[in-house]
Amino acid sequence: MSLQIGDNVGDYEVLGVLGQGGMGAVYRVRNLLSDREEALKLVLPHIASNPEAADRFLREIKIQASLQHPNIAGLRTAVRVEQGILMIMELIDGPSLEAKLREGPMPLGNSIRILDDVLGALAYAHGRGVIHRDIKPPNILLTSRGMPKLTDFGIARATGSNNLTRTGNALGSVNYMSPEQIMSKPADERSDLYSLGVTFYEMLTGRRPIDGDSEYAVMNAHMMQTPIAPSRLVGSISSEISDVALKALAKSPADRYQSAMEFQSALRDALLGIGPAPPVAVETKTVPLPVIPPADLLKVEAQLVAVLGPIGKSLVAKSAAKHATVNSLCEDLAQQIPDANARSAFLRAVGGSGSRPSPPPASSSTGPHAAIDEKILTAARKSLAMYVGPMATVMVNKTAKRVGSVEEFKTALASEIADEKNRRAFLDSF
Repeated sequence: MSLQIGDNVGDYEVLGVLGQGGMGAVYRVRNLLSDREEALKLVLPHIASNPEAADRFLREIKIQASLQHPNIAGLRTAVRVEQGILMIMELIDGPSLEAKLREGPMPLGNSIRILDDVLGALAYAHGRGVIHRDIKPPNILLTSRGMPKLTDFGIARATGSNNLTRTGNALGSVNYMSPEQIMSKPADERSDLYSLGVTFYEMLTGRRPIDGDSEYAVMNAHMMQTPIAPSRLVGSISSEISDVALKALAKSPADRYQSAMEFQSALRDALLGIGPAPPVAVETKTVPLPVIPPADLLKVEAQLVAVLGPIGKSLVAKSAAKHATVNSLCEDLAQQIPDANARSAFLRAVGGSGSRPSPPPASSSTGPHAAIDEKILTAARKSLAMYVGPMATVMVNKTAKRVGSVEEFKTALASEIADEKNRRAFLDSF
């Protein structure tokens, strides 16, 4: 079956072509009953007669139907028409990550936000036994607001199903394939994390960590070549963020992050600049701190996430190791909340001791925020959150520590917003 613009197929009118690959084509369509625009995917005519390809398409439909996550393109339905099978998908109203990367490296804040969201999607899929096996920029679509949506589970494998890779034939895209995929060895979730690591590196630097003048050269480099640290290529990238990207690209799966959640936690910790907590020493013996009950930690975490967003989980996990009581933990965490009213409300909600938390350093005449008024910091956090989400608070605090003037502060934050119109709106907002 082949479709042309203006054709009707079932209850759908073809409005345009969204993309075409080696196996299938994706069209923009309008449902004639609901008037909703959607994406329609079908197997190309010269492929449809191949039993293996047809089986793979059915497998993709079933896997996609089992996944419901805000960062995974949603399946609407699947129908048979004229001896063909159509997959009706959520229509993503923005470009692919591949298209954005043609413009060069992305702002650090955008790169981290996209990676964090995709890792959340992979943690969800992996938790349901689904390995994507083809993570790459063309398969990450962006909405008009920049929210990433993972798509194209055409060669994904569900746990317990037969491996789709034949002996001697690797599936996936060479530039983003893990060493084990190249060698046609079994690929698990750590293979997806390698491919996402390649993508993250490209977002940070504007270039792939592994390249070559032929497919063979690229495959060989994936197994043998050590990538240059991103921090050496882009001066604004911290060594902590650089190390996160490089660990994802370890040649051996055992040396990479072992799960998407571990990768995500390391990313958030690198952004916050949080290191491992040292033990409390008494004379020559290491004395562990008392353990705060898990139920208390969950209560604290819930309240902090409500104020700071998902990053609150990492803050609680790291800070808990340094405190013996809930009260001292909460007073420490309260310093991460810039708004005084929100800070007091947090302490009341978690049943804090009521002891006076030290004021944020921004209002002082000395300290990391000395050059910038607290009102400007608060306005910047609120405005930036519209474009980069809950990480805005951390980005504002870290930026304020390294700049010397308000204008430099505004310019540095604006550079993290990719869209020029949004960048101007942000600069005009405070």
